[in-house]
Amino acid sequence: MFSDFEKIGNIFFLLSFLSFLLISYFIFEPFLEVIVLSIIVVLIFYPLYQKINNKIKKDWLSSLIATFIVAFTFLVPISILILFLSKEIIELIPSIEQNLSNPQQLIQSILSIPIISQIYQKYGSVEIDIYQIIKNVFGYLSVFLFEKGKIFATNITIFIIEIFLMIITVFFLFKDGDKLYKRIYSVIPLRPKEKDFLFYKSYVAIKGVILGSVAVAIAQATLGFIGYFVAGIKYSLFLGFLTFIAAFIPFGGASLVWIPVAFMVFFSKGILAGIIFFLYGTFVISLVDNIIRPVVVSSHVDIHPMILFFTILGGINFFGILGIFIAPVVIVLTNTFIDLFKERYNIE
Repeated sequence: MFSDFEKIGNIFFLLSFLSFLLISYFIFEPFLEVIVLSIIVVLIFYPLYQKINNKIKKDWLSSLIATFIVAFTFLVPISILILFLSKEIIELIPSIEQNLSNPQQLIQSILSIPIISQIYQKYGSVEIDIYQIIKNVFGYLSVFLFEKGKIFATNITIFIIEIFLMIITVFFLFKDGDKLYKRIYSVIPLRPKEKDFLFYKSYVAIKGVILGSVAVAIAQATLGFIGYFVAGIKYSLFLGFLTFIAAFIPFGGASLVWIPVAFMVFFSKGILAGIIFFLYGTFVISLVDNIIRPVVVSSHVDIHPMILFFTILGGINFFGILGIFIAPVVIVLTNTFIDLFKERYNIE
């Protein structure tokens, strides 16, 4: 039996331990997205790192080479994407300013749309100033575009900083990830068989999420290419490739490409064409994510696609964009603990 002093010591130790764990979480919380994405990237490229390390036999050099390969694989396409977005935004600004500075011409274009023209002819005599309504709408639209432009510029800056932090994190995960894994493995108070089962299920879940992301990227790139081609956009194949790359970016995803294209269609092909393309992007290109991802992930983790569908949506709501990766793993681990519980206590 423990003495009173030992009991107080145990309580103090546990409270101190939990307090420091909580403080550590708050310290790392601003970088949680970078850390989680870095772990996923390392899991994808870890077999390559092992092959390099088996030949070179130097951890730091193998980690450096693997990190350069990762950086080249991701940074080159992402840099092309950022340059494309910047170019399109710069080209769109004069067109937007011209249309907003000459609202009468823009209003005439809107009123030339058959449906709106019929409404205007029918209700034009009523005491409703349609010109003023359209002016107000585009006034709000100009403010909206300006605000979204600032947010986009801020996000791009943050994204570049996060890429830099990811490169550093990936290097050290390659170099010391095995030691970190063994340390975490050693402190989990479960039987070795149970710990192996948990880590295996976690790895399978992460692998399923990665394959799901690849499948979504291929689907969105294909649908994007079809939309760009039908809309008569130049370099449709190249834009489809950019959509594939953008699908892996946490904030925005494929919409980073198709939304600027929708504005191009809006100002170059007409308002109706722009609206149709925007609806296509929203309900076809982007929505396919919520259909394909649960199906692909469920095929690897043996969980019903409907459960995974709500898991991903709930995960995004709770964790933000990281919920796409974290939520399926959490559900898989919950299911794994249920299996371990049944095995431990002989429950049929």
